[in-house]
Amino acid sequence: MFDLVNALAAIAAVTVALALSSLDRRTAVLLGATGGLAGNFLTWLAVPSLWDRWAVVPWVAAVAGTVLLIAGWSAVRAYSGLFEPPRTDETDTGALLTVGGSGRSS
Repeated sequence: MFDLVNALAAIAAVTVALALSSLDRRTAVLLGATGGLAGNFLTWLAVPSLWDRWAVVPWVAAVAGTVLLIAGWSAVRAYSGLFEPPRTDETDTGALLTVGGSGRSS
């Protein structure tokens, strides 16, 4: 039971630390919680004896999972529009608008 509580504390701590240091808090909470959970789950699957034996392993797994998820998130966002053609902006028609003049000279 202690192992589960330790892992949940690690996930919560990483999520809170990321959310407090981020400008976009909702995305930080999503990335922190998902990365911490995925890191702990994959570590528990790969080496369950190591995960159970040392109390620091869930903390390292939570940080590593979050860092890897943020790196993946950044890569996807950086290359999301790489192969799309550039958008055409509205072109300037060159029209000139005069305000307040009647057009007559006295």
